[in-house]
Amino acid sequence: MAGVEDGKGDVALCWVCRDNDGTATLLPTGCACRGSSRWAHVECLVMAAQHDVARWTSCSICLQEFTGICELGLSQARWERVKDRAPEDPERLFVANNLAVTLQESAGDAEGALELMEEVLSVRRRTLGDEDPDTLDSITNLALHHLEMGNCHAALPLSIEAVEATRRTRGNEHEEAGHAIISLAAIHGTMGNFELSRPLHEEALEMRKRLLGNEHLDTMNSMHGLGHTLVGLGQHEDGVAMLVKCVGTAKRVMGEGHPSTKHFSKGLEDAIAKVKEAGAGPGPGAGAEAN
Repeated sequence: MAGVEDGKGDVALCWVCRDNDGTATLLPTGCACRGSSRWAHVECLVMAAQHDVARWTSCSICLQEFTGICELGLSQARWERVKDRAPEDPERLFVANNLAVTLQESAGDAEGALELMEEVLSVRRRTLGDEDPDTLDSITNLALHHLEMGNCHAALPLSIEAVEATRRTRGNEHEEAGHAIISLAAIHGTMGNFELSRPLHEEALEMRKRLLGNEHLDTMNSMHGLGHTLVGLGQHEDGVAMLVKCVGTAKRVMGEGHPSTKHFSKGLEDAIAKVKEAGAGPGPGAGAEAN
């Protein structure tokens, strides 16, 4: 991608090495950075991650997670460093789990993600037990993957197991609990069980506001899920208003080009279309804060 422009007619540079000589591919980072700061060489980011492990997944400038082809490149590079270790190696398991999620979200490789997730969960159940936090994280990820693949009946029992065990072992005031709870809420919502989905979404949203703040991506995901659940329950005005607020927050924090912002915007459009089909108005502010 040598010679790529930054949108203003200037040749974009890697924000790490400040170069673009064509010997390495320059990729959009997919985080919340804008302008010249949103381009980097995967090789440079890998070098930075050797000094700060958080840089494998998130940007040191905006602190948001990498997405898209940059996230995929980093995940694959990290996997290459550990894949030949023993299956029980903790770092190998952690990296395999991250790569599986990335294959699902950024590469559309459902089968590749499923194979890795099932392998990681099997090893963690055997070596760590069914209620270890890492095992529970794997259970939740596998449940969500089954949901993405349209297999709700495989997803539901896994998600219920994860929520019950997380509540028992970690309590209700922990980020991992929020992740498990909103996952179960999403499965119920997809199955049309909005009465079961709503209290779970509300619980996760309030928890994430307390633990992470109103502008964290996880909090926005909870707003998005609850907004759609309210629309599903026929509470169109409240649901659309929450989705509008979610999109407005995403645009302000991450920018209009961020994949999550685009996802939330598409969700708002879908909800408004659904409300119109039901013969109701789109809700107050539907065209204001979101634009």
